[in-house]
Parts: sequence; C-alpha cells; structure tokens
Amino acid sequence: MRLPNLVRASVGVLLLVALSGCTPSDAIAPPEPTATFVAPYATDEEALAAAEAAYAEYTRISGEILRDGGKDAERIFEIAVGDFAQENFDGMESLEERDGYSTGVATFDQVELQRYSATGGDREIITIYVCHDVSAVDVLDSAGVSVVPDDRLDRSRMEATFDFDRLSNSLKISSRENWPDPEC
Repeated sequence: MRLPNLVRASVGVLLLVALSGCTPSDAIAPPEPTATFVAPYATDEEALAAAEAAYAEYTRISGEILRDGGKDAERIFEIAVGDFAQENFDGMESLEERDGYSTGVATFDQVELQRYSATGGDREIITIYVCHDVSAVDVLDSAGVSVVPDDRLDRSRMEATFDFDRLSNSLKISSRENWPDPEC
C-alpha cells in the first residue's frame, strides 16, 4: 500500500522537526520577577516607634522652616510627600512672601497606633493618632504682630498617615487631619 505524496511529505517533515529538537513547547515562559512589598517593621510596636520618630522629624523640620520665615521651604520634601507636602510648601512660601515667621517650638504626645498595614504596600502604611501642641508657638507678621486667631486650639488631636519611601528606607508623612474630636 502506497501512501499519497502529501502524507509522506507530512510524516517526513514531522520526523525531521522531531529529530532536530524544534518541537513546539507547551511550557509557558515564567514571568519576569517583580518587586514585592516587604513589611519594614516586624511588629506594631516597631511601626509605632518609626511613625513617632518620623512625626518628630516632620515637627522639627517644619518648625525650622516656619521660624526661618518660610525660607528654603523645599526642605519639607525631605520628610513629607504628595499633596500634603505640596500644601505645606505652598503655605511656607506664602509666609515668606508676607515676611512672616513663627516663634516657639511645637511638641506632641499621646501617640497611638491607629493602623499598620504590613501587607498592603508602601502607601499609607502607618496611621497614628497624635496630640499636637502649639501652645508655645506664635506666628508673627512683618511688623512683629501675632496673626494667630484668638480661638486657636493650642492642643489638638490629629490623625497622621505615613508612606514608606524605599529610596531612603524611611517613613514620610503623607497626610495629617484634625480628628473629629480635636481636643486632647
């Protein structure tokens, strides 16, 4: 029995392909490795301590800028990110344009961990409650007259949120809002 030429040619091509190792593979190439988030803090206590240190740094640097009359306001980007950093920067530049400045030093206490997201990624990784105290701070205009409203709360409860910056391996504040019950 003779096979038609087309069948013989097909068998020959298949045999040639099989012997040459050029068979199509069902195996799918593995995906390229992607960077996965690794939680920077092992415990809630470590996360709280890091957030407290980052808030202290924010308070220190923003206070320095305000006491300098808003000069070199870009320093705020060392410790703050996003819209929050830009809003701080704009306010500090505005103070410089009006020749205003602050006196005194803000402090904080009563720090509590609200949330630590160890698996959610590096944005909004930690949120804390903090009692921010500006009782020793005054803001003065170019004539040295206080522009602080009489009804200002000297101590107010805030909710502060931090992002993890992989480049600097540190937390940066990304938002700070007055808590609905603002009194400490």
